[in-house]
Amino acid sequence: MAFEALPESIQARYFRGDSACHENQLIGWLKHPDRAQEPGGRIGFAISALMSPALAVAVSQVAQKNWKTFAREADGTQRQWAEVDFVPGEPGEKKQSQPLRYVGLRLLKAQGTLFADGSDRHQHAVVTNLDWEGAKLLDWHREKAGTIEHVHDEVKNGLGGGHMPSQHFAVNAAWFKMALLTYNLASAIKRLCFSPEERTARFKKYRLLLVHLAGRMSRFQCTLRLRFCASAETIKRVERVWEVFALPTQATAFS
Repeated sequence: MAFEALPESIQARYFRGDSACHENQLIGWLKHPDRAQEPGGRIGFAISALMSPALAVAVSQVAQKNWKTFAREADGTQRQWAEVDFVPGEPGEKKQSQPLRYVGLRLLKAQGTLFADGSDRHQHAVVTNLDWEGAKLLDWHREKAGTIEHVHDEVKNGLGGGHMPSQHFAVNAAWFKMALLTYNLASAIKRLCFSPEERTARFKKYRLLLVHLAGRMSRFQCTLRLRFCASAETIKRVERVWEVFALPTQATAFS
């Protein structure tokens, strides 16, 4: 239903999900060979794989030299990826189906530190039909909502979605939809216009970066002018938003 709701102008469709989406019916639908003949076209997907015993063995058998470090977290944990040679053998897997690609993810603690369970590494995998380079694929997959609780917290506490304004259901529904639209628009602005270190800003900081800016509007010779009382970096950030989200305006005479 979500894909059917997309406008016809969309040229490419993608799906990414956590391990709850790793089930045969959904994956079979996503990779169906006739998908490319549909009006919307092929769907590229990346889904966190359920770590079955067989998959866990396949990931653990990847040679040490094949693991590539592509990121390092604040506590020193290395994020590594590698191609995993694995073909699932579950009963739901059809013999004639094309095998999917499995990309392993290894979180390796710095020497001398361990995870809470006493191990120095955690291993995961992503199943996909995309041929992207492993680091790009895993970064893109990680950019999904993440833990949905964070999204709920932002919508409810940062955007007022948790405080209903009326006793009427329809009014509250409209209010909540506005909160969701605001969240989506702000997320798009952060993704397309902010610097990499600013893209994770929560709405409390987002307001300081873009919304709560002092300025003065003036009109001279049919030209609208906006003067900011802000740093050069802040003004450049606002200009990037205007470039990506262009809003043509036409000066009109004052009444």
